[in-house]
Amino acid sequence: MDIKAIQDELIKCNRCGYCLRVCPTYQIALTEGTSARGRNSLLEDLIDGDLPDDEGLDIPFFDCLLCGACTVECFTSVKTDELMVQAREQYYQNHLSIGKRSGLSTLARRIGVLKWIDASLDGAEGLVARMPRSFLWDRLTKIGFKQQQRAGQKVWLLPPSEEAPAPGPRIVYFVGCGTNFLLPDTGEAAIKLLSLAGCEVIVVEHNCCGLPPYSYGDLVAARDLARQNLTIFGNLEADFLVTECASCSSFLKKYPELLGTDPEWAPAAQEFAATVRDFTEIFPELALPYPGHLSDRTVTYHDPCHLVRGQQITEQPRRLLTDFAGLQLREMVEADWCCGAAGSYNISHPEMSLQILERKIRRAQATDAEVLATACPACIIQLAYGMRQANDSRPVRHIAELIAEGQGIQVGEP
Repeated sequence: MDIKAIQDELIKCNRCGYCLRVCPTYQIALTEGTSARGRNSLLEDLIDGDLPDDEGLDIPFFDCLLCGACTVECFTSVKTDELMVQAREQYYQNHLSIGKRSGLSTLARRIGVLKWIDASLDGAEGLVARMPRSFLWDRLTKIGFKQQQRAGQKVWLLPPSEEAPAPGPRIVYFVGCGTNFLLPDTGEAAIKLLSLAGCEVIVVEHNCCGLPPYSYGDLVAARDLARQNLTIFGNLEADFLVTECASCSSFLKKYPELLGTDPEWAPAAQEFAATVRDFTEIFPELALPYPGHLSDRTVTYHDPCHLVRGQQITEQPRRLLTDFAGLQLREMVEADWCCGAAGSYNISHPEMSLQILERKIRRAQATDAEVLATACPACIIQLAYGMRQANDSRPVRHIAELIAEGQGIQVGEP
């Protein structure tokens, strides 16, 4: 924990309160400790020694969604989300030395002993309507991938479709955990679209991007995962690394920041991050053989936090919905507000998450659009749960799935 760097960031906060109007948790609880301003003030007092200890501070520090809305609204751009990650890291160091002594200081061990995690997890199962019959990794052969050796590694290769109107770049596709285990149809749609747009698609076994441990404050685990992924992807000689998960693409681009103080890995991280593209970022630059034929349907769009603020990608997803899928777009109010998913926030803070979600669902319903679209697996799961809670049968779809449907591409198990 770099105290000097944290203090330099905290001193930029002038307590003006502009963050209050955009902070989802503050808008629900209306207490100072649930705002960016309040959290930063508590962290400053803790560092300055004005608080006896950090007992109880895990609540405001871990209640933050890390959505980044406050930073955008802040005149001095205080990075409260990053400050809260630093605070979480310090909390672990102060309270979880047992893990170090026992050799069990893994993320799973840490989650298991933290009091701010709902021990019963009673609501977790209800978040997912049904489990898929197969994971995305299990579908690679069915999709058309062939195994090859490349750069001393076993890879799966999918050639460009014969229907492609023009050659596309060589793509390494990053399989996110949520996509693989919970939403394989989304990944299948994205992969088939990349092939249809003329791309050679390569898949190689890799690790989690590292965002989950980072969000919990386990920066040691996050850096370790990043280093392993850099080793895996370093010699594949592709033009771009692409994922349809906004959370993954955002964090993969953060590798230079994550490993910036490590002279051995910083150059590789910088070079790698320059190749990372979100699906919604790169696909507008490609061409499809057919126009989208969904012009008789309406859609509204939810901006994932890791896309709109993490990567400043806003126009491209909307263009994909209208120009590539052919849908009629109806903008919702507060389209860029967090839906309350925030990784596993909907599990660790179910009551707060649900209240944030209900506000988002009301905004979506007010558009009367037939489909709710987004570009992040966690958001899809959360929004679909919200629709079910509201007894609303309208579907929640990833943009890639809608474009695939507009191209007549079949995905999923028969």
